[in-house]
Amino acid sequence: MKILLQILIMIACLCGLMALTNLLTRLLSRTLHRDWLFYLLLTPGTILHELSHATMSLVLLVPVREVHLFRLRHEPDGTVLLGEVVHANADPIRNFFIAVAPLLGASVLIYFLSVWLLPKDESWEMLLRSGWTYLFLVIVFFIALGLSPSRQDLKALPAFLATALAVGLVGYVVVFALSRHWNLSGVGKAAEATLKSANAGLLFVLVVVAVIYGVFLIVERVVWRG
Repeated sequence: MKILLQILIMIACLCGLMALTNLLTRLLSRTLHRDWLFYLLLTPGTILHELSHATMSLVLLVPVREVHLFRLRHEPDGTVLLGEVVHANADPIRNFFIAVAPLLGASVLIYFLSVWLLPKDESWEMLLRSGWTYLFLVIVFFIALGLSPSRQDLKALPAFLATALAVGLVGYVVVFALSRHWNLSGVGKAAEATLKSANAGLLFVLVVVAVIYGVFLIVERVVWRG
């Protein structure tokens, strides 16, 4: 049950990141009245987004056919495509991990940037006085702008959930049967500890992105709307 709880927390964090980054992108598009500036701000995050898709495809041994790290293309439905990675079709599990690769890759990058840039064992007052804190927030801001999942990314979600549910039920039955003959408590504790560490990193990234969104929301309402 503890492992299941950690898995649910991870899914909630990923969904929260998707929602927050989508809100942040929409807020910025409303605030900026020049398209070229909006797309310029999206460039770093978009490049990281597409690199994450391409890297995960290669790691999962899914052939990559085309990579466009940044390319403005107007779709027939009026939307704008900023980048694209075309890969061979794969099973639902690999398709899902390729789809959420930008969220996972950005979370790892932001976590290590926090370890590298932010002062250690300092009070909140010292953190707010440090220039490294603001550099970190600026970098996270640009990364977060590229995290919003595309419609193509979201297409992988239903098939993954159905497959994960089936695999999870089978896995639970298998583990339950094996636990009657072998002691698997050590394996369970190791898996739980790994998931806890991953969730701690995701929660940290979620809080940082939420703070950035809150700051921009205040600026939009107080400053730019008078």
